[in-house]
Amino acid sequence: MNHALIVGAGIAGLSTAWALVRRGWTVTILERGPLPNPLAASSDHHRLIRWHYSDRVGYAARMGEAFAAWDDLWSDLGTRHYVETGVLALSTLEGDWTEVSCRTLDALGVPHERLSVADAIARFPHLDPDLDARFASFTPTGGALMANRIMASLADWLRAAGGEIHTDTPVTSVDPFTGSATTADGTVFRADTLVVSSGVGAPAFGLPGAPDLVPTGSTIVYARPPADLEQAWEKAPCWVDLGGHDDLWGIAPVDGLPAKLGMGILSVPGDPETERIATQERVARILGAYRGRFRSIERFSVETAQRNFYATAPEGRFVLKRADRAVLLSADSGHGFKFGALTGLDAAEAIAEPDRFESVARRMAGLAAG
Repeated sequence: MNHALIVGAGIAGLSTAWALVRRGWTVTILERGPLPNPLAASSDHHRLIRWHYSDRVGYAARMGEAFAAWDDLWSDLGTRHYVETGVLALSTLEGDWTEVSCRTLDALGVPHERLSVADAIARFPHLDPDLDARFASFTPTGGALMANRIMASLADWLRAAGGEIHTDTPVTSVDPFTGSATTADGTVFRADTLVVSSGVGAPAFGLPGAPDLVPTGSTIVYARPPADLEQAWEKAPCWVDLGGHDDLWGIAPVDGLPAKLGMGILSVPGDPETERIATQERVARILGAYRGRFRSIERFSVETAQRNFYATAPEGRFVLKRADRAVLLSADSGHGFKFGALTGLDAAEAIAEPDRFESVARRMAGLAAG
């Protein structure tokens, strides 16, 4: 029986293990911290899944496959860690991100509604009544993937299927020639195939031919609307763009959680070991950017703010790279969790069917079907 050793138990590593087990492989997973690891890029209450992708047609075209892969995973897990809210995007400038996304959705035949600003405010009363926008785009599918629950359930499924998961087991070095990994206590693990899916930790292993993976920090704010606006938020969609150049994205209050407010232009390279504090300056800037978009944002109550780090690859593309018996898997760049289950199926296909490796790698990078 083929055996895979996976370094990193984020969504990519766990999903790859799941897909390999479905193919009859045995798996061993090494995770440097607990599971879910609060320092991992995958870890949080939830992650956004959405169709809008501007002009990145290769990724937008795969979203149907991504939703289908999640359905496969829900079937195996026996539960569905997903809250569908629909996803909203606003256009404020001609030819902006949302308008280009709409052209891409039209070209792919993806169902979405184009709403006037007045209709959008009437349907979604959490929006600022004086919203300055050209139009809104709404997809009925999309919403919140409950990230930590997904990873915990995946780990339980893998253990029940005979997989080994070693938490609090940091890896200090890997050897692509022997397919082995050495841990901090000197233990050496070996397998037929070594999969390095350790996010911001991957560059430290120096795999031959690996592209530059830049640790990037993203600040998010969890905040609750005031009591008098709770009803307005009851059926609010998640959002992927609110116009302008701030790259505002987020998740509506679901399952008792506050709203999750993100701001893409604050995602910048940094040191994940020393720069994890979400400063008050960043929090204030994020809340200020939502003025004029959401009603009474100044009255929202901030519950927590955090700075997450993820690995950004060249052009923000997913990476699947082979080096002897090792495979580097980096499927994040700030937009990877939504593809998590599909990434696992892709990686397992490439690993189990070596003649398909390069075509699958291009497909994952959004460059070509394969």
